Amino acid sequence: RACEKYGRNDIKSIASEMEGKTDEEVERYAKVFKERYKELNDYDRIIKNIERGEARISRKDEIMKAIGKKLDRYKNPWLELKVQYGQNKGKLYNEECDRFMICMVHKLGYGNWDELKAAFRTSPLFRFDWFVKSRTTQELARRCDTLIRLVEKENQEFDERERQARKEKKLAKSMTPTKRTLARQTESPSSTKKRKQLTMDDYANSGKRRK
Repeated sequence: RACEKYGRNDIKSIASEMEGKTDEEVERYAKVFKERYKELNDYDRIIKNIERGEARISRKDEIMKAIGKKLDRYKNPWLELKVQYGQNKGKLYNEECDRFMICMVHKLGYGNWDELKAAFRTSPLFRFDWFVKSRTTQELARRCDTLIRLVEKENQEFDERERQARKEKKLAKSMTPTKRTLARQTESPSSTKKRKQLTMDDYANSGKRRK
């Protein structure tokens, strides 16, 4: 169960769950387990449970990185953070509440819903907000997951814009004056002809005005 909770490679955390065992003893056991786990009768079930636990850990790390990336774009995210809601804003939670939730999850860690609920109940910002103070931990978790999906979508769009800007900058830098001249010289004959015709028309019109 400790492997499910912390992952097979977090020996220190696993040892903290095993009373009377040192880190070295747990590390030796972990090495033997990796080599001989197939000798266990229900090894398939055990490994699947561990892998599910490790997937949850990996997802939690992704979430925390996504929130951190979002917060890094603000000088003071507790006051300035904006959520790009699209069609998912809803009517029950306001932006101040969502901003506080995102920042607090970054501070407390994803999944610590009891601590998040306590933070809402004790914050002077929500002293008179009965709605958010009366939410259950499950309801706060669901709202947080909705916000995280919005943050991840925003991060993807931000990264795409950054990639496009770098691509355009690189392209502009690679275009030397000679290449730019050649680009102008390779205009289609029709556009050159059209420009000449416009010049002749302007000349003819100016002559008429003088008369």
